[in-house]
Amino acid sequence: MIISLFIRHFKVFRGDHFIPLSSGSGFSSIIGDNGVGKSTILEALDIAFDRRFFIDWPINNEAKAEGISGDNFPYLAPVFAIRKDSLRKSTKEESALYKKAKKLSDYLWKSEAPEDAEGVLGAFQQYKQELSTRFDQEEYLLLIIGKKFDENEIYFGPFHHSLDFIGGKADKEFKEEDIQTYFSGFYDYINSHYSYIYIPVETDVNTYTKLETQDMQKLMDRNIQNVIVKAIKPSTLRQINNDLDEFIKDIEGVLETYEYKGHYKNSLTMPDLVSKIIEAYFSIKVLNKITEGGTGRIPVSELSSGEKRKALIDIAYSFLVKNTDRDSNLILAIDEPEASLHISNCFEQFEKLIGISRQNHQILISTHWYGYLPIVTHGSATSLKSGTDSSVTVSFFDLYNYREAITNARSRVKGPLPVDYNIKSYNDLVQSIVFTLLQEDPYYWIICEGISEKIYFEYYFQEEIQSKSLRILPVGGYREVKKIYDYLKFPMQDPDYAIRGKVYCLIDTDQERVEVDYARNKNLFFERLLNVEGSGTELVDINSNQTSPPTEIEDCLDPVIFYQTLMEFSSEDENLANILKEYPLLDGALSSSDFLDLRRTDRQYIKDFFDSNSGSNKVWFAKKYIEIAQQSLFADNQEPGWISDIKKKLYGEGEQQ
Repeated sequence: MIISLFIRHFKVFRGDHFIPLSSGSGFSSIIGDNGVGKSTILEALDIAFDRRFFIDWPINNEAKAEGISGDNFPYLAPVFAIRKDSLRKSTKEESALYKKAKKLSDYLWKSEAPEDAEGVLGAFQQYKQELSTRFDQEEYLLLIIGKKFDENEIYFGPFHHSLDFIGGKADKEFKEEDIQTYFSGFYDYINSHYSYIYIPVETDVNTYTKLETQDMQKLMDRNIQNVIVKAIKPSTLRQINNDLDEFIKDIEGVLETYEYKGHYKNSLTMPDLVSKIIEAYFSIKVLNKITEGGTGRIPVSELSSGEKRKALIDIAYSFLVKNTDRDSNLILAIDEPEASLHISNCFEQFEKLIGISRQNHQILISTHWYGYLPIVTHGSATSLKSGTDSSVTVSFFDLYNYREAITNARSRVKGPLPVDYNIKSYNDLVQSIVFTLLQEDPYYWIICEGISEKIYFEYYFQEEIQSKSLRILPVGGYREVKKIYDYLKFPMQDPDYAIRGKVYCLIDTDQERVEVDYARNKNLFFERLLNVEGSGTELVDINSNQTSPPTEIEDCLDPVIFYQTLMEFSSEDENLANILKEYPLLDGALSSSDFLDLRRTDRQYIKDFFDSNSGSNKVWFAKKYIEIAQQSLFADNQEPGWISDIKKKLYGEGEQQ
């Protein structure tokens, strides 16, 4: 994947800039005011991948005025993190290039800069410290490949003149020809492993969605020309040429003193037929949207601007989520995916993009809609801010803990950040949720703490998600659930809003009590999970005095499936295996909290098991739990009672199947 970019003298980026884009997650976003350079980054990467000639580079006027000769030339140099086993090495040439990739990676991983280093090198070294915690250097290559303006040779940005491993010259005294000779073919070798698709905000959806366009073929991961060639077959081409030659001979026999000859060739070739079939068959086909009920068709050219934007994401989502067996890694870059959309549709648009990123594709977006910030747990945001001297200040946030990152950024940056992301993100998200509640066919929402809850809920509420417009929204902890509730409370109490949908907020019961200004509302709920002795798991009012025992979702699951799931993990955890061997599964257990008669220390060990790996064990366990729950052996296991209670509160008993 692309993890960062070195850029100089490209549009608004005057001078050298280092732009971090990802620390390992597939979803990367770029935020900031208009004109600060968000779209420029996506365009620069498009140029880098498509290898456009230098005449197409939009270099800035300052670079032109100062001259582009010497050491002040514009350049683009993307940085990649690539799994070693994903690079091709089947031929002798590929094997040689792979070895050079390893040498370059070793150099970049080990390169150092002074602690007080400034500029792009200092920024890169600081950023690399974060990368080293996310990427195993034994599994991932760290590579940089770039181009200079007005040249077609490879360029390695600020590292170009310090690659001391070239030709074994430790003294670093090597010439430019040495670099180009050593890395001959390297740029195309690395580039060929990726497909980069850039969708600018002004994209013509009708033209873009033509099946014969290059980007659509990248999305489909199919080459139309190859399909046509396979359909025609060489024997068919020979027969066509033979029949046409006979026809020409018959005509010339009538003409006697005249004949027909081609100026360049006298027979049809396969490319001739391919181009004509594309023109006659594919070019006349226009993408249409099927209306509700499937009774009508609307050409995409006749859709509204927002519907056109939505169509682009729908098409990408369909191809990329359903087709996971691809020959190349795809990077989808979209400029303002929310452009022209009604705010009620923004959440769904971003939800699809996040879904694509989970399928091992990389998503790069520029955006002004910050409602996604509280909901992305595996992604990043790159913030751009224009300085008074026309420079661009770059801040990078990992969205897993972006609120903490923003707080830290405030302490580093003199003056206010360009946007109070925390406030704007919640405003955007809540507005989007409220609009979905007002629709004729409203949405229903469950606001929960984390990804593991979302995994369980997507299984237990799968029918409601598919047919009853339910959305599961994890926001990263009970404080964030409370914040969403506080933001929703007032518009949902406003008599001017005809609220049709419902929102259910749910958190664990922790030792730290949560005080909430809770007002009962038929459309807005806020409750806690609590295991009650002798009754199993119950849903209690958020301000209930019942606060013991502390209860997490892992304490509220089916005890038999929970036990079987723990057994799966015990093969790699000796202590866990010993605990499960020592205690038999209790008959009549009401929940996963009392599935075994555990000693306090053993119960604490299991709790620590879930809390280890920064909480990742919770997610891995949830996925395995659902995998086991779907087995036929457990088909008769009833859903937990508290799940049924949530369904009743959201949809009413009369709507239950």
